[in-house]
Amino acid sequence: MGRLVAETLGSFWECKSELKRVLTRHFPRLRQHCPPLEPWPMAQFIREHCGDEARSVPAIRRLHDRYIHLKHRLASANIRLAAHVAKRFRHHALSYADLLQEAVCGLMQAIDRFDVSHGTRLATYATWWIRQTLQIAVARQSHLVSLSPHHLQELGLLQQESEALAHGGKHLPSPQELASRTGSSLEHLTHLQTATRTPVSLNAVLDDDSDFKLTEAMPDNESQTLRQNSERQEALHFLMESLRPRERKVLDLRFGLTGHGTHSLRQIGHLLRISKERVRQIQNRALEKLRASAERVGWEPSLLLG
Repeated sequence: MGRLVAETLGSFWECKSELKRVLTRHFPRLRQHCPPLEPWPMAQFIREHCGDEARSVPAIRRLHDRYIHLKHRLASANIRLAAHVAKRFRHHALSYADLLQEAVCGLMQAIDRFDVSHGTRLATYATWWIRQTLQIAVARQSHLVSLSPHHLQELGLLQQESEALAHGGKHLPSPQELASRTGSSLEHLTHLQTATRTPVSLNAVLDDDSDFKLTEAMPDNESQTLRQNSERQEALHFLMESLRPRERKVLDLRFGLTGHGTHSLRQIGHLLRISKERVRQIQNRALEKLRASAERVGWEPSLLLG
Protein backbone atom coordinates (compact mmCIF):
# COMPACT_ATOMS: atom_id res chain seq x y z
CA MET A 1 0.00 0.00 0.00
CA GLY A 2 2.80 2.42 0.90
CA ARG A 3 4.60 1.63 -2.34
CA LEU A 4 1.43 2.23 -4.36
CA VAL A 5 0.88 5.60 -2.67
CA ALA A 6 4.51 6.57 -3.30
CA GLU A 7 4.19 5.69 -7.02
CA THR A 8 0.92 7.62 -7.26
CA LEU A 9 2.53 10.64 -5.59
CA GLY A 10 5.38 10.55 -8.11
CA SER A 11 2.94 10.35 -11.03
CA PHE A 12 0.85 13.15 -9.50
CA TRP A 13 3.86 15.46 -9.25
CA GLU A 14 4.95 14.69 -12.85
CA CYS A 15 1.41 15.32 -14.10
CA LYS A 16 1.19 18.60 -12.16
CA SER A 17 4.52 19.82 -13.57
CA GLU A 18 3.61 18.81 -17.14
CA LEU A 19 0.19 20.47 -16.86
CA LYS A 20 1.82 23.73 -15.79
CA ARG A 21 4.24 23.59 -18.75
CA VAL A 22 1.49 22.86 -21.29
CA LEU A 23 -0.68 25.66 -19.92
CA THR A 24 2.06 28.26 -20.28
CA ARG A 25 3.01 26.94 -23.73
CA HIS A 26 -0.53 27.22 -25.15
CA PHE A 27 -1.33 30.47 -23.34
CA PRO A 28 1.77 32.73 -23.34
CA ARG A 29 -0.06 35.38 -21.28
CA LEU A 30 0.12 33.01 -18.29
CA ARG A 31 3.93 33.10 -18.26
CA GLN A 32 3.91 36.25 -16.13
CA HIS A 33 1.86 34.30 -13.55
CA CYS A 34 4.01 31.17 -13.75
CA PRO A 35 4.46 29.78 -10.20
CA PRO A 36 7.68 28.35 -8.70
CA LEU A 37 8.21 24.59 -8.70
CA GLU A 38 6.47 24.16 -5.37
CA PRO A 39 3.33 22.05 -4.75
CA TRP A 40 0.95 24.65 -3.33
CA PRO A 41 1.65 27.55 -5.78
CA MET A 42 1.37 25.10 -8.69
CA ALA A 43 -1.94 23.73 -7.40
CA GLN A 44 -3.33 27.27 -7.09
CA PHE A 45 -2.09 28.11 -10.59
CA ILE A 46 -3.85 25.06 -12.07
CA ARG A 47 -7.08 25.75 -10.14
CA GLU A 48 -7.16 29.38 -11.28
CA HIS A 49 -6.17 29.03 -14.94
CA CYS A 50 -7.40 25.58 -15.98
CA GLY A 51 -10.94 26.65 -16.78
CA ASP A 52 -13.25 25.87 -19.69
CA GLU A 53 -11.13 27.83 -22.16
CA ALA A 54 -7.94 25.99 -21.25
CA ARG A 55 -9.62 22.57 -21.20
CA SER A 56 -10.88 23.13 -24.73
CA VAL A 57 -7.30 22.29 -25.79
CA PRO A 58 -7.16 18.44 -26.06
CA ALA A 59 -3.68 18.13 -24.55
CA ILE A 60 -4.62 20.27 -21.53
CA ARG A 61 -7.91 18.43 -21.06
CA ARG A 62 -6.18 15.02 -21.05
CA LEU A 63 -3.56 16.19 -18.52
CA HIS A 64 -6.16 17.85 -16.31
CA ASP A 65 -8.35 14.73 -16.28
CA ARG A 66 -5.32 12.64 -15.28
CA TYR A 67 -4.40 15.23 -12.63
CA ILE A 68 -7.88 15.02 -11.04
CA HIS A 69 -7.87 11.21 -11.33
CA LEU A 70 -4.55 10.88 -9.49
CA LYS A 71 -5.64 13.37 -6.85
CA HIS A 72 -8.79 11.37 -6.17
CA ARG A 73 -6.78 8.13 -5.99
CA LEU A 74 -4.57 9.67 -3.31
CA ALA A 75 -7.64 10.86 -1.40
CA SER A 76 -9.28 7.42 -1.63
CA ALA A 77 -6.11 5.76 -0.33
CA ASN A 78 -6.22 8.01 2.77
CA ILE A 79 -9.96 8.30 3.36
CA ARG A 80 -9.78 5.93 6.35
CA LEU A 81 -7.20 8.23 7.91
CA ALA A 82 -9.60 11.19 7.53
CA ALA A 83 -12.44 9.18 9.07
CA HIS A 84 -10.22 8.05 11.97
CA VAL A 85 -9.15 11.62 12.84
CA ALA A 86 -12.74 12.89 12.48
CA LYS A 87 -13.95 10.35 15.08
CA ARG A 88 -11.80 12.04 17.71
CA PHE A 89 -13.92 15.20 17.40
CA ARG A 90 -17.34 13.52 17.77
CA HIS A 91 -17.87 14.98 21.26
CA HIS A 92 -18.18 18.48 19.75
CA ALA A 93 -21.30 20.19 18.38
CA LEU A 94 -20.77 19.17 14.73
CA SER A 95 -22.34 15.98 13.40
CA TYR A 96 -20.07 13.16 12.25
CA ALA A 97 -21.11 13.75 8.62
CA ASP A 98 -19.97 17.39 8.88
CA LEU A 99 -16.77 16.34 10.63
CA LEU A 100 -15.99 13.82 7.90
CA GLN A 101 -16.60 16.45 5.21
CA GLU A 102 -14.22 18.86 6.94
CA ALA A 103 -11.66 16.07 7.34
CA VAL A 104 -11.78 15.33 3.60
CA CYS A 105 -11.25 19.03 2.87
CA GLY A 106 -8.16 18.94 5.09
CA LEU A 107 -6.96 15.82 3.28
CA MET A 108 -7.35 17.48 -0.15
CA GLN A 109 -5.46 20.51 1.17
CA ALA A 110 -2.63 18.24 2.30
CA ILE A 111 -2.45 16.51 -1.10
CA ASP A 112 -2.18 19.89 -2.84
CA ARG A 113 0.58 21.02 -0.48
CA PHE A 114 2.57 17.80 -0.10
CA ASP A 115 6.20 17.88 -1.32
CA VAL A 116 7.59 14.44 -2.17
CA SER A 117 11.15 15.73 -1.89
CA HIS A 118 10.88 16.26 1.89
CA GLY A 119 11.01 12.54 2.63
CA THR A 120 7.94 12.44 4.90
CA ARG A 121 4.93 10.17 4.51
CA LEU A 122 1.73 11.66 3.09
CA ALA A 123 -0.29 10.13 5.94
CA THR A 124 1.85 11.89 8.56
CA TYR A 125 1.62 15.21 6.72
CA ALA A 126 -2.12 14.85 6.05
CA THR A 127 -2.92 14.06 9.70
CA TRP A 128 -1.73 17.51 10.75
CA TRP A 129 -3.77 19.28 8.05
CA ILE A 130 -6.90 17.22 8.80
CA ARG A 131 -6.63 17.99 12.52
CA GLN A 132 -6.10 21.71 11.83
CA THR A 133 -9.16 21.85 9.56
CA LEU A 134 -11.31 20.07 12.15
CA GLN A 135 -10.12 22.28 14.99
CA ILE A 136 -11.02 25.43 13.05
CA ALA A 137 -14.43 24.02 12.05
CA VAL A 138 -15.25 23.02 15.63
CA ALA A 139 -14.07 26.35 17.04
CA ARG A 140 -16.20 28.30 14.57
CA GLN A 141 -19.24 26.18 15.40
CA SER A 142 -18.70 26.65 19.13
CA HIS A 143 -19.30 30.43 19.00
CA LEU A 144 -22.35 32.39 17.95
CA VAL A 145 -20.07 34.78 16.01
CA SER A 146 -17.86 33.23 13.31
CA LEU A 147 -14.19 33.86 14.09
CA SER A 148 -11.21 33.85 11.75
CA PRO A 149 -8.33 31.38 12.35
CA HIS A 150 -6.23 34.31 13.59
CA HIS A 151 -8.83 35.23 16.21
CA LEU A 152 -9.21 31.60 17.20
CA GLN A 153 -5.47 31.45 17.79
CA GLU A 154 -5.69 34.62 19.88
CA LEU A 155 -8.55 33.10 21.85
CA GLY A 156 -6.46 29.98 22.59
CA LEU A 157 -3.56 32.13 23.78
CA LEU A 158 -5.95 34.17 25.92
CA GLN A 159 -7.29 31.01 27.56
CA GLN A 160 -3.77 29.72 28.26
CA GLU A 161 -2.66 32.99 29.85
CA SER A 162 -5.86 33.21 31.89
CA GLU A 163 -5.33 29.71 33.28
CA ALA A 164 -1.64 30.41 34.01
CA LEU A 165 -2.46 33.61 35.92
CA ALA A 166 -5.29 31.91 37.82
CA HIS A 167 -3.08 29.00 38.91
CA GLY A 168 -0.06 31.14 39.75
CA GLY A 169 -1.74 33.93 41.68
CA LYS A 170 -4.79 31.99 42.90
CA HIS A 171 -7.11 34.72 41.62
CA LEU A 172 -9.01 35.44 38.43
CA PRO A 173 -6.94 37.75 36.21
CA SER A 174 -8.29 41.18 35.37
CA PRO A 175 -8.76 42.28 31.74
CA GLN A 176 -5.79 44.64 32.16
CA GLU A 177 -3.53 41.75 33.23
CA LEU A 178 -4.62 39.60 30.29
CA ALA A 179 -4.10 42.45 27.83
CA SER A 180 -0.59 43.02 29.20
CA ARG A 181 0.32 39.32 29.02
CA THR A 182 -1.03 38.75 25.49
CA GLY A 183 0.18 42.04 24.02
CA SER A 184 -3.32 43.06 22.95
CA SER A 185 -5.13 46.29 23.58
CA LEU A 186 -7.86 46.29 26.22
CA GLU A 187 -10.44 47.30 23.59
CA HIS A 188 -9.50 44.39 21.29
CA LEU A 189 -9.59 41.99 24.23
CA THR A 190 -13.07 43.20 25.20
CA HIS A 191 -14.37 42.74 21.64
CA LEU A 192 -12.95 39.20 21.48
CA GLN A 193 -14.48 38.23 24.82
CA THR A 194 -17.84 39.72 23.83
CA ALA A 195 -17.87 37.78 20.54
CA THR A 196 -17.22 34.49 22.37
CA ARG A 197 -19.65 35.04 25.20
CA THR A 198 -22.01 32.11 25.73
CA PRO A 199 -25.51 32.94 24.40
CA VAL A 200 -28.43 32.78 26.83
CA SER A 201 -31.89 31.64 25.80
CA LEU A 202 -34.72 34.11 26.36
CA ASN A 203 -36.78 31.19 27.68
CA ALA A 204 -34.24 30.49 30.44
CA VAL A 205 -35.53 30.84 34.01
CA LEU A 206 -33.75 33.28 36.33
CA ASP A 207 -33.36 30.78 39.20
CA ASP A 208 -34.27 27.22 40.20
CA ASP A 209 -36.95 28.34 42.66
CA SER A 210 -38.99 30.31 40.15
CA ASP A 211 -40.61 29.89 36.73
CA PHE A 212 -39.94 33.54 35.88
CA LYS A 213 -38.32 33.75 32.41
CA LEU A 214 -36.14 36.39 30.82
CA THR A 215 -38.82 37.16 28.23
CA GLU A 216 -41.08 38.34 31.06
CA ALA A 217 -38.43 40.83 32.20
CA MET A 218 -38.14 42.42 28.74
CA PRO A 219 -40.23 45.52 28.02
CA ASP A 220 -42.98 45.21 25.43
CA ASN A 221 -42.06 48.21 23.27
CA GLU A 222 -45.02 47.79 20.95
CA SER A 223 -47.58 47.81 23.76
CA GLN A 224 -45.80 50.73 25.40
CA THR A 225 -45.92 52.73 22.15
CA LEU A 226 -49.63 52.01 21.65
CA ARG A 227 -50.37 53.07 25.24
CA GLN A 228 -48.42 56.33 24.83
CA ASN A 229 -50.25 57.15 21.58
CA SER A 230 -53.60 56.51 23.23
CA GLU A 231 -52.73 58.73 26.20
CA ARG A 232 -51.51 61.46 23.87
CA GLN A 233 -54.71 61.39 21.81
CA GLU A 234 -56.85 61.50 24.93
CA ALA A 235 -54.92 64.43 26.41
CA LEU A 236 -54.98 66.33 23.13
CA HIS A 237 -58.74 65.84 22.72
CA PHE A 238 -59.33 67.13 26.27
CA LEU A 239 -57.17 70.22 25.76
CA MET A 240 -58.66 71.03 22.35
CA GLU A 241 -62.05 71.47 24.01
CA SER A 242 -60.71 74.72 25.54
CA LEU A 243 -60.07 76.28 22.11
CA ARG A 244 -62.38 78.28 19.87
CA PRO A 245 -63.78 76.48 16.77
CA ARG A 246 -61.51 78.41 14.35
CA GLU A 247 -58.43 77.68 16.48
CA ARG A 248 -59.27 73.96 16.50
CA LYS A 249 -59.79 74.07 12.74
CA VAL A 250 -56.42 75.74 12.12
CA LEU A 251 -54.51 73.23 14.30
CA ASP A 252 -56.39 70.35 12.72
CA LEU A 253 -55.46 71.47 9.20
CA ARG A 254 -51.92 72.47 10.16
CA PHE A 255 -50.92 69.25 11.97
CA GLY A 256 -53.37 66.69 10.53
CA LEU A 257 -54.94 65.90 13.91
CA THR A 258 -57.97 64.12 12.38
CA GLY A 259 -55.92 62.18 9.84
CA HIS A 260 -56.60 64.36 6.79
CA GLY A 261 -52.97 65.37 6.25
CA THR A 262 -51.06 68.55 7.02
CA HIS A 263 -51.38 71.85 5.19
CA SER A 264 -49.19 74.88 4.77
CA LEU A 265 -50.13 78.28 6.19
CA ARG A 266 -50.89 79.51 2.68
CA GLN A 267 -53.24 76.56 1.96
CA ILE A 268 -55.08 77.06 5.25
CA GLY A 269 -55.45 80.76 4.54
CA HIS A 270 -56.93 79.97 1.12
CA LEU A 271 -59.44 77.51 2.65
CA LEU A 272 -60.52 79.90 5.45
CA ARG A 273 -60.27 83.00 3.23
CA ILE A 274 -57.81 84.78 5.50
CA SER A 275 -54.23 85.86 5.08
CA LYS A 276 -51.22 83.59 5.70
CA GLU A 277 -50.05 85.86 8.52
CA ARG A 278 -53.49 85.70 10.17
CA VAL A 279 -53.31 81.89 10.10
CA ARG A 280 -49.90 82.04 11.81
CA GLN A 281 -51.33 84.29 14.57
CA ILE A 282 -54.27 81.94 15.20
CA GLN A 283 -51.92 78.93 15.28
CA ASN A 284 -49.51 80.51 17.77
CA ARG A 285 -52.32 81.68 20.03
CA ALA A 286 -53.92 78.22 20.02
CA LEU A 287 -50.60 76.54 20.89
CA GLU A 288 -50.07 78.94 23.76
CA LYS A 289 -53.52 78.08 25.10
CA LEU A 290 -52.72 74.34 24.88
CA ARG A 291 -49.43 74.76 26.77
CA ALA A 292 -51.09 76.86 29.45
CA SER A 293 -53.90 74.31 29.88
CA ALA A 294 -51.37 71.45 30.10
CA GLU A 295 -49.43 73.27 32.83
CA ARG A 296 -52.61 73.92 34.84
CA VAL A 297 -53.52 70.23 34.97
CA GLY A 298 -49.91 69.20 35.62
CA TRP A 299 -49.26 67.28 32.39
CA GLU A 300 -45.81 66.95 30.89
CA PRO A 301 -45.37 68.86 27.60
CA SER A 302 -43.85 65.70 26.06
CA LEU A 303 -47.25 64.04 26.30
CA LEU A 304 -48.45 66.25 23.46
CA LEU A 305 -45.48 65.62 21.20
CA GLY A 306 -45.58 63.02 18.42
